[in-house]
Amino acid sequence: MRFVRGIDVRTVGAFLVVLAVGIGMLLLVAGRPDAGATPQPAPGASAPLDGGPVGPIQPAALSIPAIGVDTPVESRGTVRYENPFTGQMVDGYGVPESMATTSWWSDGPLPGSGQMAVILGHQQAGGGAVFDRLHTLSPGDEVTLRDGTGAVLRLQVLGEPVTGLDKATSALSDTLNGHPADADVALVTCGGEFVEDAGTSTDNTVVFATVIEG
Repeated sequence: MRFVRGIDVRTVGAFLVVLAVGIGMLLLVAGRPDAGATPQPAPGASAPLDGGPVGPIQPAALSIPAIGVDTPVESRGTVRYENPFTGQMVDGYGVPESMATTSWWSDGPLPGSGQMAVILGHQQAGGGAVFDRLHTLSPGDEVTLRDGTGAVLRLQVLGEPVTGLDKATSALSDTLNGHPADADVALVTCGGEFVEDAGTSTDNTVVFATVIEG
């Protein structure tokens, strides 16, 4: 599955195309608005003494109990791909190596940094992929990220999943560029019907989550 969409690049946004045999994604990452200076990366940050949220972490594992997800998070940086529809070279990043794992865009913000991070997971019509049930999440559902030291960043889903983002339009980029002000992480996957001739599904699904105190 492959999908590509030209998008409006803003703030720390980037045109991200993800391609793999039988599955793929197009993503845009937009920086979350913040009032102060951008926090510096702090992989392995520990919980603050006041019991507030953990600072920026480099995610190593993702848990979403409501949909039975407990999986590693790989780090995937920006790469170059050929847009399969236009033949143009575009900036993008690789998908997770496994259908059962996820990936964090390592050239973008860290989760918990005050800017919006993006985490990608596969979905497939036949089942067996990590984000097959992403579209069933509800507001308030728990999302947990852990780093390699065991530090935990707790989040909860913001609003209903955004589904039916038509890949023939700018719907995905518009949604990510217009993310909620409190969004700290965007979880993105494929959705809709698989079109054999196009080698891609028809749309995308996005779920936003915000950091909460642990």
